[in-house]
Parts: sequence; structure tokens; C-alpha cells
Amino acid sequence: MTKKLYCYVDESGQDTRGKLFVVSVVVTAEERDDLTQMLEQIERETGKGHRKWHKAGKRRRLSYIERVLKLEMLRDRLNFALYYDSTEYLDLTTRAIVSALENTEKVSDYKATILIDALPDAQVHWVGTVLRRSHIRLAKVRGVRLDENNPLIRLADALCGFVRDAFEGDEQVRELFARAVRLRLIKDVTQKKPPCTGGHLCRGRTS
Repeated sequence: MTKKLYCYVDESGQDTRGKLFVVSVVVTAEERDDLTQMLEQIERETGKGHRKWHKAGKRRRLSYIERVLKLEMLRDRLNFALYYDSTEYLDLTTRAIVSALENTEKVSDYKATILIDALPDAQVHWVGTVLRRSHIRLAKVRGVRLDENNPLIRLADALCGFVRDAFEGDEQVRELFARAVRLRLIKDVTQKKPPCTGGHLCRGRTS
């Protein structure tokens, strides 16, 4: 039976003009509905609500991420990638998706739905083509609108912000991040090689 996978993707760092670019990929399967309810409860109880990471206030966002990291249902599901000195943002985002799926799922019979925060419709086809060339078994790619009520895309936003804060010097966040990586609560899936070879889609890429 074909397994249905869902990847929730966000990125941060375009404001650094490529100096640091972070991509987060949350992978879910049949547990998606249960996980959605758990995340909504955590948002309510921590006071984070629907706010984005950097709009929530430090106390609330740390309380939120600490609760999230304790969810057994998210073990092996929280992935991030870090890239430096490149403005090939869409390409880097696609690399991170490929690497997250390769590092999360060992089954070959699956179909993945990729949901990317604020991805313009004009870029959906490009992303889908690169993923298929990278041997990802794809159901569809779509952007998630800013007004959609989606706790999983908010989790991807929070994971991105958490990783970026750790690398930009917040000591408290850095300690929590180091522990999360050590315990494999989150995974660094930074992919150094392009996800496809040959053709105009792969020109001008950084390694």
C-alpha cells in the first residue's frame, strides 16, 4: 500500500542576502491529523497562538518549542538545513526537501505532498520538476497562503526561527538547540550536492 507523506517547508534568511539561509522540513504521514490537534493545544497552552516565531515573544516561543521537542510523534520528523554564501534560495529549499525525505523515509512505495510557505504559483512547476528528477515520488507541490490556518506550517516556521536564532547567537536558544541535535530530536540534513544533474534546471548552482 502506498504511504502518503506530507512535507511542510519554510525558510528564513533572504534578508541576509545569502550570508545565512535556513530551511526547515517537517515530514508527517498518517499521524498528521493527531499531530495537528496536539500542536493546536500546545499553541493555546503556551500562549504562542498563531503568531509567527519572532512575533510570539521569547518566553512563549521557547515554551512552545520545548513542548514540541517532547512529542514522540515528531521524532525523526523535524529536519533543517543550513546554507551559506548563496542566493539560490529556491534551489536550496529543494535540496533540503530531497535530503529530508531521503533521511526520514526508508520505504520506496510512497507519494509525497510538498507544502511550502508562500511559494508562488509560478514556481510550483519548477519545484515539482526538480523533485521528480531527484527521484522523489511526488503527489503534488503547492504553496501555503499566509491566511491558511495550518499548525504544521507554523511548526515549520518555528523550527526555522529556532535554528536561525541558535546560529545568530542567542545563548539560551543555542543551548536548547545543541541538546535537541545531540538527542536527535531535530536533524541536520544539509545537502551539499545539487538534487539533479544535467539540463537547464541545474545551471548556476552552488555545491
